Amino acid sequence: YYGGKAQQVEKTTRVKARVKAHALRELMDGKDRLLIMGHRLADIDSFGAAVGIYRIATALNKKAHIVVNQVTSSVRPMMERFTETNDYPEDMFLKGEEAAGLVDNTTMLVVVDVNRPSIPDEPSLLKMVKTIVVLDHHRQGTERIENATLSYVEAYASSTCEMVSEILQYIDGGVRIKVEEADCMYSGMMIDTNNFMTKTGVRTFEAAAYLRKMGADTVEVKRMFATSMSAYQERCKVVAAAQIYRHCAICGVKEKIQEIKMVSAQAADELLGIEDVDASFVFYYESDDVVAYSARSMGRINVQIIMEKLGGGGHLTMAGAQTKGITLE
Repeated sequence: YYGGKAQQVEKTTRVKARVKAHALRELMDGKDRLLIMGHRLADIDSFGAAVGIYRIATALNKKAHIVVNQVTSSVRPMMERFTETNDYPEDMFLKGEEAAGLVDNTTMLVVVDVNRPSIPDEPSLLKMVKTIVVLDHHRQGTERIENATLSYVEAYASSTCEMVSEILQYIDGGVRIKVEEADCMYSGMMIDTNNFMTKTGVRTFEAAAYLRKMGADTVEVKRMFATSMSAYQERCKVVAAAQIYRHCAICGVKEKIQEIKMVSAQAADELLGIEDVDASFVFYYESDDVVAYSARSMGRINVQIIMEKLGGGGHLTMAGAQTKGITLE
Protein backbone atom coordinates (compact mmCIF):
# COMPACT_ATOMS: atom_id res chain seq x y z
CA TYR A 1 0.00 0.00 0.00
CA TYR A 2 1.67 3.22 -1.18
CA GLY A 3 1.41 6.60 0.51
CA GLY A 4 0.25 5.16 3.83
CA LYS A 5 3.30 6.17 5.85
CA ALA A 6 3.20 9.90 5.13
CA GLN A 7 1.26 12.41 7.21
CA GLN A 8 -2.16 12.79 5.61
CA VAL A 9 -3.04 16.28 4.41
CA GLU A 10 -6.58 17.49 5.00
CA LYS A 11 -8.65 18.51 1.99
CA THR A 12 -10.57 21.74 2.60
CA THR A 13 -13.39 21.04 0.13
CA ARG A 14 -16.36 18.94 1.21
CA VAL A 15 -17.41 17.80 -2.26
CA LYS A 16 -16.53 14.17 -1.52
CA ALA A 17 -18.53 14.20 1.72
CA ARG A 18 -21.58 15.54 -0.13
CA VAL A 19 -21.29 12.98 -2.95
CA LYS A 20 -20.92 10.10 -0.46
CA ALA A 21 -23.87 11.42 1.58
CA HIS A 22 -26.12 11.41 -1.52
CA ALA A 23 -24.93 7.91 -2.47
CA LEU A 24 -25.64 6.68 1.09
CA ARG A 25 -29.12 8.22 0.96
CA GLU A 26 -29.90 6.46 -2.34
CA LEU A 27 -28.75 3.11 -0.97
CA MET A 28 -30.86 3.57 2.17
CA ASP A 29 -33.95 4.47 0.11
CA GLY A 30 -33.87 1.02 -1.49
CA LYS A 31 -33.68 -0.89 1.81
CA ASP A 32 -36.05 -1.46 4.73
CA ARG A 33 -33.65 -2.37 7.52
CA LEU A 34 -30.19 -1.15 8.54
CA LEU A 35 -27.63 -2.98 10.64
CA ILE A 36 -24.80 -0.75 11.95
CA MET A 37 -21.61 -2.38 13.18
CA GLY A 38 -18.32 -1.07 14.57
CA HIS A 39 -15.16 -2.95 15.46
CA ARG A 40 -14.71 -5.53 18.19
CA LEU A 41 -14.62 -4.03 21.72
CA ALA A 42 -16.08 -0.79 20.39
CA ASP A 43 -14.57 2.51 21.52
CA ILE A 44 -16.36 5.87 21.74
CA ASP A 45 -15.56 6.83 18.13
CA SER A 46 -17.00 3.58 16.78
CA PHE A 47 -20.07 3.87 19.03
CA GLY A 48 -20.65 7.58 18.29
CA ALA A 49 -20.43 7.03 14.52
CA ALA A 50 -22.92 4.13 14.79
CA VAL A 51 -25.34 6.38 16.69
CA GLY A 52 -25.00 9.06 13.97
CA ILE A 53 -25.86 6.57 11.22
CA TYR A 54 -28.76 5.29 13.37
CA ARG A 55 -30.18 8.84 13.46
CA ILE A 56 -29.94 9.13 9.63
CA ALA A 57 -31.78 5.80 9.24
CA THR A 58 -34.59 6.81 11.63
CA ALA A 59 -34.89 10.22 9.91
CA LEU A 60 -35.52 8.29 6.67
CA ASN A 61 -38.11 6.06 8.46
CA LYS A 62 -35.97 2.93 8.24
CA LYS A 63 -35.73 0.27 10.96
CA ALA A 64 -32.18 0.32 12.35
CA HIS A 65 -30.15 -1.67 14.88
CA ILE A 66 -26.63 -1.22 16.26
CA VAL A 67 -24.67 -4.48 16.62
CA VAL A 68 -22.74 -4.63 19.92
CA ASN A 69 -21.51 -7.96 21.27
CA GLN A 70 -19.41 -6.78 24.20
CA VAL A 71 -19.79 -3.41 25.91
CA THR A 72 -16.50 -1.91 27.12
CA SER A 73 -16.27 0.17 30.31
CA SER A 74 -15.56 3.34 28.29
CA VAL A 75 -18.72 2.94 26.18
CA ARG A 76 -21.11 1.78 28.94
CA PRO A 77 -21.96 5.24 30.40
CA MET A 78 -22.85 6.50 26.91
CA MET A 79 -24.89 3.41 26.08
CA GLU A 80 -26.91 3.72 29.29
CA ARG A 81 -28.17 7.13 28.14
CA PHE A 82 -30.00 5.31 25.32
CA THR A 83 -31.08 2.15 27.15
CA GLU A 84 -32.44 3.89 30.26
CA THR A 85 -34.89 6.12 28.41
CA ASN A 86 -38.17 5.45 26.61
CA ASP A 87 -37.19 7.69 23.66
CA TYR A 88 -35.40 4.80 21.95
CA PRO A 89 -36.69 1.30 21.08
CA GLU A 90 -35.54 -1.71 23.09
CA ASP A 91 -34.04 -3.35 19.99
CA MET A 92 -31.75 -0.38 19.23
CA PHE A 93 -28.80 -2.52 20.36
CA LEU A 94 -28.54 -6.16 19.31
CA LYS A 95 -26.05 -8.98 19.76
CA GLY A 96 -24.44 -10.34 16.58
CA GLU A 97 -26.54 -13.54 16.58
CA GLU A 98 -29.80 -11.60 16.92
CA ALA A 99 -28.78 -9.28 14.07
CA ALA A 100 -27.88 -12.26 11.84
CA GLY A 101 -31.42 -13.62 12.32
CA LEU A 102 -32.89 -10.41 10.82
CA VAL A 103 -30.86 -10.45 7.58
CA ASP A 104 -32.82 -10.66 4.33
CA ASN A 105 -32.73 -9.07 0.85
CA THR A 106 -33.97 -5.72 2.18
CA THR A 107 -31.14 -5.42 4.74
CA MET A 108 -28.18 -3.07 4.47
CA LEU A 109 -25.03 -3.19 6.61
CA VAL A 110 -23.04 -0.06 7.55
CA VAL A 111 -19.56 -0.75 8.97
CA VAL A 112 -18.02 2.17 10.90
CA ASP A 113 -14.51 2.86 12.23
CA VAL A 114 -12.97 -0.27 10.66
CA ASN A 115 -12.06 -1.39 7.13
CA ARG A 116 -10.44 -4.77 7.81
CA PRO A 117 -12.81 -7.78 7.55
CA SER A 118 -11.29 -9.62 10.53
CA ILE A 119 -11.94 -6.90 13.15
CA PRO A 120 -15.71 -6.06 13.00
CA ASP A 121 -17.92 -7.06 15.96
CA GLU A 122 -19.69 -9.78 13.95
CA PRO A 123 -17.57 -10.67 10.85
CA SER A 124 -20.14 -13.26 9.66
CA LEU A 125 -22.55 -10.42 8.72
CA LEU A 126 -20.12 -9.33 5.98
CA LYS A 127 -20.82 -12.60 4.13
CA MET A 128 -24.58 -12.57 4.77
CA VAL A 129 -25.52 -9.03 3.68
CA LYS A 130 -25.32 -8.05 -0.01
CA THR A 131 -25.31 -4.23 0.39
CA ILE A 132 -22.40 -3.05 2.55
CA VAL A 133 -21.22 0.51 3.27
CA VAL A 134 -17.83 1.18 4.90
CA LEU A 135 -17.08 4.47 6.72
CA ASP A 136 -13.64 4.73 8.29
CA HIS A 137 -10.71 7.02 9.04
CA HIS A 138 -7.95 4.39 9.40
CA ARG A 139 -5.63 3.98 6.43
CA GLN A 140 -6.34 1.02 4.18
CA GLY A 141 -3.94 -1.89 4.17
CA THR A 142 -3.75 -5.01 2.03
CA GLU A 143 -6.58 -6.62 4.00
CA ARG A 144 -9.86 -4.79 3.38
CA ILE A 145 -13.61 -5.38 3.06
CA GLU A 146 -13.74 -6.31 -0.64
CA ASN A 147 -17.49 -6.55 -1.35
CA ALA A 148 -18.46 -3.02 -0.19
CA THR A 149 -21.09 -1.28 -2.35
CA LEU A 150 -20.00 2.13 -1.04
CA SER A 151 -16.66 2.80 0.62
CA TYR A 152 -15.77 6.14 2.23
CA VAL A 153 -12.33 5.84 3.83
CA GLU A 154 -10.56 9.13 4.60
CA ALA A 155 -7.27 8.71 6.44
CA TYR A 156 -6.92 12.44 7.09
CA ALA A 157 -10.20 12.66 9.04
CA SER A 158 -9.67 12.91 12.79
CA SER A 159 -12.37 10.37 13.57
CA THR A 160 -15.30 8.52 12.03
CA CYS A 161 -17.58 10.78 14.10
CA GLU A 162 -16.23 13.76 12.15
CA MET A 163 -17.09 12.04 8.84
CA VAL A 164 -20.59 11.11 10.02
CA SER A 165 -21.16 14.68 11.30
CA GLU A 166 -20.46 15.98 7.78
CA ILE A 167 -22.73 13.37 6.18
CA LEU A 168 -25.55 14.32 8.60
CA GLN A 169 -25.43 17.89 7.26
CA TYR A 170 -25.81 16.78 3.64
CA ILE A 171 -28.75 14.35 4.00
CA ASP A 172 -31.83 16.27 2.78
CA GLY A 173 -30.58 19.65 3.96
CA GLY A 174 -29.45 18.31 7.33
CA VAL A 175 -30.80 15.90 9.94
CA ARG A 176 -31.77 17.14 13.42
CA ILE A 177 -29.94 15.08 16.03
CA LYS A 178 -30.78 14.78 19.73
CA VAL A 179 -28.58 16.07 22.54
CA GLU A 180 -27.39 12.62 23.70
CA GLU A 181 -26.46 11.72 20.11
CA ALA A 182 -24.51 14.98 19.74
CA ASP A 183 -22.72 14.24 23.04
CA CYS A 184 -21.85 10.76 21.80
CA MET A 185 -20.31 11.98 18.54
CA TYR A 186 -18.52 14.89 20.19
CA SER A 187 -16.97 12.40 22.67
CA GLY A 188 -15.72 10.25 19.79
CA MET A 189 -13.98 13.25 18.23
CA MET A 190 -12.57 14.41 21.55
CA ILE A 191 -11.08 11.01 22.43
CA ASP A 192 -9.64 10.32 18.96
CA THR A 193 -7.96 13.75 18.79
CA ASN A 194 -6.71 13.63 22.40
CA ASN A 195 -8.78 16.70 23.39
CA PHE A 196 -8.36 18.29 19.93
CA MET A 197 -4.55 18.24 20.12
CA THR A 198 -3.59 15.75 17.41
CA LYS A 199 -4.97 15.13 13.91
CA THR A 200 -7.19 18.21 14.05
CA GLY A 201 -7.87 20.17 10.89
CA VAL A 202 -10.26 22.95 9.96
CA ARG A 203 -13.02 20.43 9.22
CA THR A 204 -12.60 18.83 12.65
CA PHE A 205 -13.51 22.09 14.38
CA GLU A 206 -16.34 22.73 11.89
CA ALA A 207 -17.80 19.31 12.73
CA ALA A 208 -17.35 20.01 16.46
CA ALA A 209 -19.09 23.38 16.02
CA TYR A 210 -22.02 21.66 14.27
CA LEU A 211 -22.38 19.16 17.14
CA ARG A 212 -22.17 22.01 19.68
CA LYS A 213 -24.95 23.76 17.79
CA MET A 214 -27.01 20.57 18.03
CA GLY A 215 -26.69 20.67 21.83
CA ALA A 216 -23.49 18.75 22.67
CA ASP A 217 -22.59 19.57 26.27
CA THR A 218 -18.80 19.85 26.61
CA VAL A 219 -18.88 19.84 30.41
CA GLU A 220 -21.14 16.76 30.54
CA VAL A 221 -18.84 14.93 28.10
CA LYS A 222 -15.82 15.75 30.26
CA ARG A 223 -17.68 14.53 33.37
CA MET A 224 -18.53 11.23 31.70
CA PHE A 225 -14.85 10.53 31.11
CA ALA A 226 -13.75 11.29 34.66
CA THR A 227 -11.57 8.44 35.95
CA SER A 228 -11.82 6.79 39.34
CA MET A 229 -9.24 7.67 41.99
CA SER A 230 -7.72 4.18 41.83
CA ALA A 231 -7.36 4.37 38.02
CA TYR A 232 -5.69 7.77 38.31
CA GLN A 233 -3.25 6.45 40.92
CA GLU A 234 -2.43 3.46 38.70
CA ARG A 235 -1.81 5.83 35.78
CA CYS A 236 0.60 7.86 37.89
CA LYS A 237 2.47 4.63 38.80
CA VAL A 238 2.83 3.74 35.10
CA VAL A 239 4.12 7.23 34.24
CA ALA A 240 6.55 7.12 37.19
CA ALA A 241 7.95 3.73 36.13
CA ALA A 242 8.73 4.81 32.56
CA GLN A 243 12.30 5.01 31.26
CA ILE A 244 13.54 7.33 28.51
CA TYR A 245 15.51 5.64 25.74
CA ARG A 246 16.47 7.45 22.49
CA HIS A 247 13.68 10.06 22.90
CA CYS A 248 11.15 7.29 23.64
CA ALA A 249 9.39 6.80 26.97
CA ILE A 250 8.96 3.05 27.56
CA CYS A 251 7.11 1.33 30.39
CA GLY A 252 6.05 -2.25 31.13
CA VAL A 253 3.13 -2.87 33.51
CA LYS A 254 3.64 -6.21 35.26
CA GLU A 255 0.92 -6.13 37.91
CA LYS A 256 -2.75 -6.71 37.19
CA ILE A 257 -4.64 -3.41 37.04
CA GLN A 258 -8.36 -2.92 36.54
CA GLU A 259 -9.21 -1.07 33.31
CA ILE A 260 -5.58 -1.58 32.20
CA LYS A 261 -6.42 -0.84 28.56
CA MET A 262 -7.71 2.64 29.38
CA VAL A 263 -5.02 3.34 32.00
CA SER A 264 -2.19 2.41 29.60
CA ALA A 265 -3.59 4.54 26.76
CA GLN A 266 -3.94 7.55 29.08
CA ALA A 267 -0.44 6.99 30.49
CA ALA A 268 1.00 6.84 26.95
CA ASP A 269 -0.71 10.16 26.16
CA GLU A 270 0.58 11.71 29.37
CA LEU A 271 4.19 10.61 28.74
CA LEU A 272 4.22 12.72 25.56
CA GLY A 273 4.01 15.82 27.75
CA ILE A 274 7.47 15.13 29.18
CA GLU A 275 10.41 17.15 27.85
CA ASP A 276 12.54 15.47 25.16
CA VAL A 277 10.02 12.63 24.58
CA ASP A 278 8.98 12.11 20.94
CA ALA A 279 7.14 8.80 21.40
CA SER A 280 5.77 6.67 24.23
CA PHE A 281 5.18 2.92 24.52
CA VAL A 282 3.28 1.19 27.33
CA PHE A 283 3.31 -2.65 27.45
CA TYR A 284 0.83 -4.62 29.54
CA TYR A 285 -0.72 -8.09 29.87
CA GLU A 286 -4.05 -8.21 28.01
CA SER A 287 -4.41 -11.79 29.31
CA ASP A 288 -1.99 -14.40 30.72
CA ASP A 289 -0.13 -15.01 27.44
CA VAL A 290 -1.04 -11.91 25.42
CA VAL A 291 1.01 -8.73 25.69
CA ALA A 292 -0.62 -5.57 24.32
CA TYR A 293 1.03 -2.26 23.42
CA SER A 294 -0.17 1.33 23.43
CA ALA A 295 2.01 3.61 21.30
CA ARG A 296 1.76 7.39 20.91
CA SER A 297 3.94 10.00 19.22
CA MET A 298 4.05 13.72 18.49
CA GLY A 299 4.62 13.12 14.76
CA ARG A 300 8.41 12.85 14.51
CA ILE A 301 8.41 9.10 15.06
CA ASN A 302 5.98 6.97 13.05
CA VAL A 303 4.55 4.56 15.67
CA GLN A 304 2.23 3.01 13.09
CA ILE A 305 5.14 1.28 11.29
CA ILE A 306 6.61 0.05 14.59
CA MET A 307 3.24 -1.44 15.63
CA GLU A 308 2.72 -3.01 12.17
CA LYS A 309 6.00 -4.90 12.68
CA LEU A 310 4.40 -6.33 15.86
CA GLY A 311 1.20 -7.34 14.03
CA GLY A 312 -0.87 -4.28 14.84
CA GLY A 313 -1.28 -0.85 13.28
CA GLY A 314 -3.09 2.46 13.55
CA HIS A 315 -2.00 5.99 12.73
CA LEU A 316 1.31 7.81 12.48
CA THR A 317 0.75 9.34 15.95
CA MET A 318 -1.42 6.70 17.63
CA ALA A 319 -1.14 2.93 17.26
CA GLY A 320 -1.36 -0.37 19.09
CA ALA A 321 -0.76 -4.11 18.78
CA GLN A 322 -1.05 -7.44 20.58
CA THR A 323 1.38 -10.38 20.64
CA LYS A 324 0.33 -13.87 21.76
CA GLY A 325 2.57 -16.37 23.53
CA ILE A 326 5.15 -13.88 24.83
CA THR A 327 6.22 -12.51 28.22
CA LEU A 328 6.44 -8.83 29.09
CA GLU A 329 10.25 -9.10 29.38
